[in-house]
Amino acid sequence: MWPVGRDEYGAPVHVELKNKSGAVVAGGVGGGKSNLLTALVSYFGPSPAVQFAVIDGKVSDAAHGDYADVLPRVFAHAGHDLREANALLRRLVKLLHDRATMARQVLGTSNMWNVGPSEQWPLVFAVIDESHTFFHDHKGSDKETRALAALAAENIRLTGLLVKGGRSVGIYTVPATQKATGDAIPTSIRDVCSAALSFYQRTTEASVAALGDDIRNWPDMDPINLQGSQYVGVASMAAEGRPGFVRVRTPYLEPAHAAAVAKLTAHLTQDPTELLANLTSPSLRKDEPPEDDAPAAA
Repeated sequence: MWPVGRDEYGAPVHVELKNKSGAVVAGGVGGGKSNLLTALVSYFGPSPAVQFAVIDGKVSDAAHGDYADVLPRVFAHAGHDLREANALLRRLVKLLHDRATMARQVLGTSNMWNVGPSEQWPLVFAVIDESHTFFHDHKGSDKETRALAALAAENIRLTGLLVKGGRSVGIYTVPATQKATGDAIPTSIRDVCSAALSFYQRTTEASVAALGDDIRNWPDMDPINLQGSQYVGVASMAAEGRPGFVRVRTPYLEPAHAAAVAKLTAHLTQDPTELLANLTSPSLRKDEPPEDDAPAAA
């Protein structure tokens, strides 16, 4: 399980990972999204059975943004360039296909969770921060705009494949954005994610986009109530295993602490594609994804 913080009564709050597809993380600027996600890397960093890929839409290179401190523990990363993000998403989808193909041969089952993640077959977190950057519907008839529109459409398709197919092979997708409306995280992705949490929102409509229509029935838990500096790091999320929502305070992670953990655990960082290739046939060592996963021509 992924420990995200504590509720109003001091009880720990977790997000279930076993047999789950992913989690939507929403909330306004400065609310706590990136801190939560860097804390995710720091928490699981000491485990060789977990690996991380990060796409950060806020900066040109993830090494310049909120994830700079944890990059030694990240096996692949990209910034806001759509082509770089697309290449990494294709790489992750190829891993999904290869794992699905080889699961029975390697694990003896088609569902990784029947045996659990391991150093050779790690759970992979695919974090897509400021996801609207990569899914934006570009409008225009010039060649460059058409190319960007094709890449964005392909990014939506690839991320949808990760969310829909990643559960059984051990890929957990985390799209994060300010307002989880259909243009920021298409419903084909958002509605398949098994968990959702939201830091502060300015409208109930934005809260509904992130947490679902049921949040209207729990007005005290609506993230519109989380505006103000005293609520930085506080989020609302669906209560695990029971009706309703829970308010959770996520711990603040000092950048220096995150950097220290990443440095100490950097030797555990491995590319899951290479790990799989070592377990299976040499044909899986190819870097190129299948032809039908190539972006559409502009």
